[in-house]
Amino acid sequence: LVPSRGLGDVYKRQAVCLALSTGASQAAVQDIAVNGSFESGDFTGWTQFPQTGTQTIFSPGSSGTYAANLSVESTGAGVDNVLKNANNAAGGLTAGAPITVTWDMRGVATAPGAVVFIELFSELSGGGTSAAEIYTGGPLFPNDPVNWTSYSWTTNLGPDVSGGATLQLKVACGAVPGCNASVDFDNITMTTDVSAVPVPAAVWLFGSGLVGLVGVARRKKAA
Repeated sequence: LVPSRGLGDVYKRQAVCLALSTGASQAAVQDIAVNGSFESGDFTGWTQFPQTGTQTIFSPGSSGTYAANLSVESTGAGVDNVLKNANNAAGGLTAGAPITVTWDMRGVATAPGAVVFIELFSELSGGGTSAAEIYTGGPLFPNDPVNWTSYSWTTNLGPDVSGGATLQLKVACGAVPGCNASVDFDNITMTTDVSAVPVPAAVWLFGSGLVGLVGVARRKKAA
């Protein structure tokens, strides 16, 4: 015969479950980019700062239906054509965690003064950043308008990322008359740990109470 266990044993087991469940929340690796492949057919999820440049969705993309083009031209003043996937997973990221950014790119940014920057920001919840980093530490100079090139960049989030992570694509022209650039982007991902929401302690206590009631009911029935 299996010896019966009293309510004390039940509550002890529930206390252990509560302690384990209300500890450090677990995390899962996820892609936090929003509409990174532009498959919505528009710039949903992106914040646009074209200045005097243009930002367009076109088809086909590098593998899916759509992709984005950023073009800019200077008549002598410096201009930045910027597209941001901003404040992603705010409140759910792990400070200092690895993050891998991938994207496909093609185009031309080789005219005098034309450059491309891929930038990652760890945002503070009240505004500002705890870290800002540029892929390769400097500009890129794509020079193939036909063939796509895939990129992968692994780095770490900053010490405070309560405001989420922001990926910024910038196609820029310096103060060089005649500077121009046209660059396509597609298949953008931002993969990192996203914290799971812990189950509130009240839920576990409620569960403990139910188990206790079940135990009481069984003891009365057995009596």
